[in-house]
Amino acid sequence: MSLIVVIDDRVTNRNILAKLASSLGNDVTVRAFDDAASALDWTTENTPDLIITDFKMPRLDGAEFIRAIRQRPQCFDVPVIVVTVYEDREFRYKALEAGASDFLISPVDHHEFRVRVQNLLTMRRQQEIIRRRALTLEEVLNLTNRLRTEEQRQSKEVLGLVIDAVPAMICVSDAQGQIAFVNSYQCEFFGIDAEAAVGKRVADLFGEDYGRRHQEFSAQVIESGHAKTGLEEHLIDREGRERVFLTTKAPLNDGRGRIATVVSVSLDITDRKSAERDLRDAKERADAANDTKTEFLANTSHELRTPLNAIIGFAEMMKIELLGPIGNPRYLEYSNDILASAQHLLQIIDDMLDVSQIEAGKLELIEGRVELKKLFHDVTRLMAARAEEAQIELKTTISGKLPLLEADERKVKQILLNLVTNGLRFTPPGGSVTIGAALAETGGIRITVTDTGIGMAEQDIPIAIARFGRVHRADTHSHSGTGLGLPLAIELTKLHGGTFDISSAIGVGTSVTLLFPPSRTHRQATRA
Repeated sequence: MSLIVVIDDRVTNRNILAKLASSLGNDVTVRAFDDAASALDWTTENTPDLIITDFKMPRLDGAEFIRAIRQRPQCFDVPVIVVTVYEDREFRYKALEAGASDFLISPVDHHEFRVRVQNLLTMRRQQEIIRRRALTLEEVLNLTNRLRTEEQRQSKEVLGLVIDAVPAMICVSDAQGQIAFVNSYQCEFFGIDAEAAVGKRVADLFGEDYGRRHQEFSAQVIESGHAKTGLEEHLIDREGRERVFLTTKAPLNDGRGRIATVVSVSLDITDRKSAERDLRDAKERADAANDTKTEFLANTSHELRTPLNAIIGFAEMMKIELLGPIGNPRYLEYSNDILASAQHLLQIIDDMLDVSQIEAGKLELIEGRVELKKLFHDVTRLMAARAEEAQIELKTTISGKLPLLEADERKVKQILLNLVTNGLRFTPPGGSVTIGAALAETGGIRITVTDTGIGMAEQDIPIAIARFGRVHRADTHSHSGTGLGLPLAIELTKLHGGTFDISSAIGVGTSVTLLFPPSRTHRQATRA
């Protein structure tokens, strides 16, 4: 709440000034006087926040009133605005010399009045805040001086309790190895008394080996001015058990810029070291098991491939009736089923073997220069029968003349076969699967496999590209697969230094993009 005093012997001016002051807000109270002497008497027991006074008044003029008000201890800094007519410039000078804060020219401009009064009230409030803060600060300083000694004593006690509660050995010593402080944890470990330890040498209390080692490290810290960390040491406790500690030494400044002492903190890491050994042993066992698994898969794949090759070979002979007609046409159907199943099983075995070799880091690329037009022709030829049976159009597109691709041709073919197989598997009759290639903006080669199949939701893509991942939907229950096709294609692409991107939408289809880097292009263009 702000209190404003208005002084003017003319009732009209007094009322106008009082109403203007009251209009500043509900937090403003106005007290009006018709002469300066009465206002001066009122300030004996009251302190206004702002005084607005006329200069030419009976009994006391403006200058006399201002000098008198400045003599009041509670009013020496109260802002005073003097109101004069334009011609009374000499009065304004006298008022300012007497200690007036500001002046207004009569008749008063209402907007200027509000702005100037508001500014002075703001300054007054800020002065009051500063005064209260100064008084509070003085009280706080006095209280601080009285409590400082007690707080220092309590802080020292609390710090000692905290340090004693820390589950680590903490010791403070000087360059000569004399102990200034040692906590209860270290005292209990070595079986010594904390008070008796002060002033003793580290070597005398904890043994020559321990003392010599720590004094050397402390000397290095004092000389360099930097902490020394990662000091691992093995100690024998009072029960004869070996414990492992990790020690850190840090310099302590004496307050005058000199390093006088060093604090040593030793943390018991015995359990952590034991856990690290267990983890290392477990990792070694896991690595050995993984190697065994890889070897098992390789051997098993070899053992399975041998009879499968025979099955496939004889099934093909039966299919083409190499030695003459089979007779019953049902047998021919059976031979086709045998051939298809054996080829499918062989593909699964090949995929599993490739995955295991990739995991073991043993899959090597046999690189050469690949002509994409020929590669696409080989892929479509291999997949043509399946596409025809599924009533799906299989197409290829190549934009312009492309460089040769430096890659493992068999692995790139395997990538495309897996992607085309997926496209055919999830595309209904009447749809299409398109293999395309173009030169990327980066100078590399971009290969795409796009289908018009059932597609996937965005949240299902991470499942589809995970090993053995299967996206479960009501309209995909009849589609078989091991879940290795996409993950294997991704890994083989990465082996070539390329990137693999997949986008899909339900009911629209799926598009897979392989981007091989410029380093894998050979700048001899292929034949058109």
